[in-house]
Amino acid sequence: MKWLKAPRSLFNQLLLFFGLPLLMLGGISIYTHYFSAMSAATLAYDRTLLASARTVAERLVVRNQRLEVDVPYVVLDSFERNMNDQLYYQVISPEGQSISGYHDLPKMPEYIPRSNLYPALVHFYDAQYRGRPIRVAALFQPVNESGVMGMATIVVAETLESRRYLARQMLLAALLSQGTVVVLTLILAYVLLKKVLKPMRKLSGMMLRRDPGELTPLPMVLPWSEMQPLLLAFNRYIERLRVMVARQERFSADASHQLRTPLTVLKTQVSVALASDRPEQWRESLEGMSHTLDSTIALTDRLLHLSRLKAHERDADRQLQPVDLAQLLRDACFSRLPQARSKQIDLGYEGVEQCRIAGEALLLTELCANLLDNALKYTPPQGIVTARLLIEEQQGILEIEDSGPGIAAEQTQVALQPFHRLDNVGAQPGAGLGLALVKDITHYHRTRPELLASPQLGGLLVRVRFTLLP
Repeated sequence: MKWLKAPRSLFNQLLLFFGLPLLMLGGISIYTHYFSAMSAATLAYDRTLLASARTVAERLVVRNQRLEVDVPYVVLDSFERNMNDQLYYQVISPEGQSISGYHDLPKMPEYIPRSNLYPALVHFYDAQYRGRPIRVAALFQPVNESGVMGMATIVVAETLESRRYLARQMLLAALLSQGTVVVLTLILAYVLLKKVLKPMRKLSGMMLRRDPGELTPLPMVLPWSEMQPLLLAFNRYIERLRVMVARQERFSADASHQLRTPLTVLKTQVSVALASDRPEQWRESLEGMSHTLDSTIALTDRLLHLSRLKAHERDADRQLQPVDLAQLLRDACFSRLPQARSKQIDLGYEGVEQCRIAGEALLLTELCANLLDNALKYTPPQGIVTARLLIEEQQGILEIEDSGPGIAAEQTQVALQPFHRLDNVGAQPGAGLGLALVKDITHYHRTRPELLASPQLGGLLVRVRFTLLP
């Protein structure tokens, strides 16, 4: 069994889309604040270390050709800025001997560059002393007095508690400020998304509660201009669906009504045959049933053509091919010659030998067949039916003209509707689908039929205009 994948939440996706980058940016901002705080604290305390080293350097004296330093307790006490840090110093003579202070302070590594921030020969570096991290300033002081020449080294070191305390305070301030901004932004994004998605949930609830047969337009419950095209598209789709359902309901009702009559006649004929013992009656009933079945098959065929054509009309990508309309019309005339001879009707073709248009051959064949069938059906015996194809101004003009009763101008629109038959057709069989099918086929080919009075034969003239291929 395949489990359906649960749909993802738009609310959660938008919240993650805003929240994750915001949290990342907040973290990066806090890190940069901490790094900047450490850099600022290091710079500030390094300046103090250099001042301490210079104070010790000022106490250097030469006595009896020996370098000495006198660092009173008061001077050392002035170095103790707070109770958190320990301060250490060492004075090294030009010969490399430790003459005062803590003799075991870490030596300066060889790769430490001189600081360019101060006008002094000072080097700053980090080290470990007595298990604690320290910051060291090594100041080189030139000595040239009483036979002592060279560079004395004053090393001053302190622990890092004050620096780290200052960095922690600045980090805490950054956490409070940046954290407040991030949290408030997330809260505002949460509230905004809730408010934005509330109309969507309202619309979803309306759709879920809507009756399956309700095809009324959706109300404009989405207040944003960006969502209006969505509602308009929904309403246009609902309108098309409503028209299609109404058309199908009407078509089904009319088709059921039209099929009920021949089926009732067929049942009556079967009942008459079963109730009779005479072979002559059986043959007569069978001939009547055959005629009824022929009419029913023709009616069903017309209904299927209409249904398929409606399906084709809903297809936006119509595959039209080059078609020789003249050849299709001549073939339709030849196939109707026996029907014309049975009524002594003069059926003829006149016009061009070739007429190339873009269309579907099967539908155009059905168009010619329906027009000729209607003309032959309603033209009285010994009448005239003429099929004509002309070319004028890059148009192929198809005309079917007959000497039948014709159609009054005020009834032309009614004649093109399915299952509508005019009063002047007499007792002719049919369901009123021929011209309706012609109308749908021409509409599929982006044209329309014209029902006119025949100026020459006095009956009906059906004219359809097609655009020629270049």
